[in-house]
Amino acid sequence: MLKFSVTASGDGLGAKLRFEGFTLEEWNSKWAGASSKDGSANLSAFLEKQGLDKNLLRQDSIKWICETLSNTNEAELARDLDSIQGVEVAQGTSPINEEPEGLTFHYSYLSNAEAISELRRKADAWGFGGIRESIDPAFWIYSGATVISFQSVAKGVLGRDIFGSPIPFLPLREQLPAFGKSLRLSEKKVIAICEGALILEAGSLKILGGDSLPTCQVVIAEDLMTANLILGGNYLNDWAVNLDMVHTALRDQNVMCMMPEAEILVALDKFNLDNQPISLLVARGRPAVPGIDGHVHMLVDPEPEVPLPGVDGSIDFKEFSFFRTVAKGACLAEVRPPIRGEVGMNVKGEAVPSREPKPFATEPGRNTELSGVDPVYLLASTSGRLAIHRGIPEVVEVLDVAGDVSLKTGNIEFPGAVKVAGDVQHKMQIQAIGDIEVEGTVEDSFIRSDGAIVIKGGVNGLGQGIIKSRLSSVTIGYLHNQRIESHSHIVVFNEILNSQLLARKTITMKFGKYTVVGSSLLAGEGMDLFNVGSETGNKTILEVGKDFEVEAEMIEKNTQLQVHRSDLEFLRGMDDQLVRVLRIRRASSDEDEDQLLQKRIQGAMQNLNRWIEEIRKQLVELASRLYSPDPCSIVIRGWIYPETVIKYRENILVVPSRIFGRKWTFRPAGPLPLVDGASL
Repeated sequence: MLKFSVTASGDGLGAKLRFEGFTLEEWNSKWAGASSKDGSANLSAFLEKQGLDKNLLRQDSIKWICETLSNTNEAELARDLDSIQGVEVAQGTSPINEEPEGLTFHYSYLSNAEAISELRRKADAWGFGGIRESIDPAFWIYSGATVISFQSVAKGVLGRDIFGSPIPFLPLREQLPAFGKSLRLSEKKVIAICEGALILEAGSLKILGGDSLPTCQVVIAEDLMTANLILGGNYLNDWAVNLDMVHTALRDQNVMCMMPEAEILVALDKFNLDNQPISLLVARGRPAVPGIDGHVHMLVDPEPEVPLPGVDGSIDFKEFSFFRTVAKGACLAEVRPPIRGEVGMNVKGEAVPSREPKPFATEPGRNTELSGVDPVYLLASTSGRLAIHRGIPEVVEVLDVAGDVSLKTGNIEFPGAVKVAGDVQHKMQIQAIGDIEVEGTVEDSFIRSDGAIVIKGGVNGLGQGIIKSRLSSVTIGYLHNQRIESHSHIVVFNEILNSQLLARKTITMKFGKYTVVGSSLLAGEGMDLFNVGSETGNKTILEVGKDFEVEAEMIEKNTQLQVHRSDLEFLRGMDDQLVRVLRIRRASSDEDEDQLLQKRIQGAMQNLNRWIEEIRKQLVELASRLYSPDPCSIVIRGWIYPETVIKYRENILVVPSRIFGRKWTFRPAGPLPLVDGASL
């Protein structure tokens, strides 16, 4: 059975016929009948039904095809069919593109690939100045200069395909020599958007200048221990940064890349896509391990153990010394020799020397002396109280206050130990390097010591005072409405009411009939108490396993971090404004002053970034010390009342009902127990 099909050319401007199952009998009977004479009218109608535009049919070709088929015979049929199927039966019209007339280049351009590569290397090393100093002035162009011009534009005309659809013509932009984002078309000119060197790269005209310059630099930290790959640019950037450029930047700085190439390629793809600045850490040195200086190793604990109460729960304070006393000739410490450190290496492969450890050369503390050769010991040269001053043991005498610390005595600041025979009255202050002992009571006062603090009577107040041992323990008879901080232990012999206790080691209650009520207690290692809470449901919080001094330092560091971030954001805003001002005032006499101000701002921003990074490192180190890595415990020997809160890290347990005698043990790897704990 005879079938026709139409095959259009790839550009849509031509069409040819294809025949299948052709026989002369069927052609002569159905297509070339008497009604159409030679069959051309029938064939034209068929082509129109296939969608071809009537006005674009080639009637001469159609007539020739029909005449050839009508006059052929069986012997010549195959040859005639082959010739017919190569004849176009329709023909479209090609578009006429817009063309610039009188095209003129006004500047020379640099096209040598090696020279361009060298120019870009200098630009990465020295910035905009590196380009200008290294380029032939013939290739230098200023912002707004005309690079290409033309006299007129020959208008474009739409074409039509064989189906009658329009074929668009190429606009003027496509007919001009190719150019990048640093040039733009304006009326009958192609002008420069920025200042720089005019180059031809990859068949496209570009300007290599300050506003269109991509940055591929390796910046080494001042201490040579880190190196960052800095990728920068803006919306005028026509260049793609590749891996070879990165390797060149690394070689120029003699830095060995420590980052996988796959990660660098990901960063390059992202930068080349959005031109947003990127900073990648590509090398990190190995810090030197510092040596350990010669130092003192204590052989005597300056904090004596607090005795347990007697059978009746009382302690004979007259017979007990709350401070460590030593006799003349007592061996207090051993002087350890220095230990050498390990050499490190910076990002350039250079050795980083370790700090040479220093031998112990500190003068012995007061009333102590050195003895022996290897090892060397530190001995007490007189009897007295053992104290620690700046890590060095000393034997000190005591400042005795015969009565009260009051307006009569004034506030006390003493470089040794202080002993008060009476009370410390309202809002008085005692500051001492050595231990502080108060026979009576303290009322809302400020007491601070590097050594131990003992208040035999107790503390009363309205929450306006603080008692703090910076390096040792605090021992108190009773406590009402006060804040206690201890670098070591806190021992309370009687009740604790509405107070806050913070100890790096332990909190201990030594008298069984007393209670902790409405207070907040935090101990780094554990606590041993009697009754906790009350029938009225006063909330009492017991927390273990956290170092309050580290937490306070983290709060301070975070405050500093927020201040630096705020300052950095302010300077970034100023820098952005200066960039815009410099673009507007290129020819202004104030440009040098603006650039100097911009450099100062950028220098301040670098300092802030360095400070922010240092604080972040410090916060990471502090966070690693915030919680105790060892098991902690809470022992309650008496009644525990409802609304008592037990805390360990992120875990909280609220006691629902009154219970007696419990012990909770917490471990870093395990959660807070869901049961009450072990019975005592």
